[in-house]
Amino acid sequence: MAGLTEVIVHTDGASRGNPGPAAIGVVIQDPQGRVLLELGEALQRTTNNVAEYTAVIRALERARELGARRVRCLMDSQLVVRQLNGSYKVKHADMLPLYRRVLELVQAFDDVTFSHVPREMNAEADRLANSALDNRGAQERAEEPEAAIRRLIESITAKDWDGARALLADGFRYRRPAAGDLEQDRDGFLRSVQETVPAWRIERASSSGALTLVEATFHDGRGRTGSSLLICEAVGGGLRLIAEYRDRGD
Repeated sequence: MAGLTEVIVHTDGASRGNPGPAAIGVVIQDPQGRVLLELGEALQRTTNNVAEYTAVIRALERARELGARRVRCLMDSQLVVRQLNGSYKVKHADMLPLYRRVLELVQAFDDVTFSHVPREMNAEADRLANSALDNRGAQERAEEPEAAIRRLIESITAKDWDGARALLADGFRYRRPAAGDLEQDRDGFLRSVQETVPAWRIERASSSGALTLVEATFHDGRGRTGSSLLICEAVGGGLRLIAEYRDRGD
């Protein structure tokens, strides 16, 4: 936006259950208080703190798109503010990549500040987050399984581990992805995967950084066969199964 140098950003993240269904709210204003952008976005199942960080990331991304050079970020999460200002260390593994992403985005601006405000001064961002949460159920019911699995694959490909884990935590049912979504990896990789999950017959597998996505078939012991989506995590020199999502076709 021509002539825009500074913006004031209000962000909020909400999770019902913590972890549970989550959403974010973002309001961006110019220094005169004119609203430039409002955003309410539903997330997958995650924690309140992950939602708070995600809101900050979305806000900085949008501020950059608007051409702002200075950003004042206001939020009611004292923990996130203190972590971003260096007073507290980030100890949780699910928050660390988000923290690093915020610091990366900060480099695009001349100046970014993070400040805590009381909840009542963050009411509009809170309203947007809760409105997105209220609408989340209908949106999920309308989403096709192919779209859900494609979002998961996109998250893994982009190394968005928190996004991928949030999608996995929701346990959506899926249908087999289209050919080409996953690629056969180097020699020996499938053998390593098969050793990790010996009860399944491996069809295809793809590794992208910390996570490995595996398509397999399973037998449930009662004569029924179906497809499985297995998620493995790199541990030491091997793999560990961390999640399994089945589609029995029912």
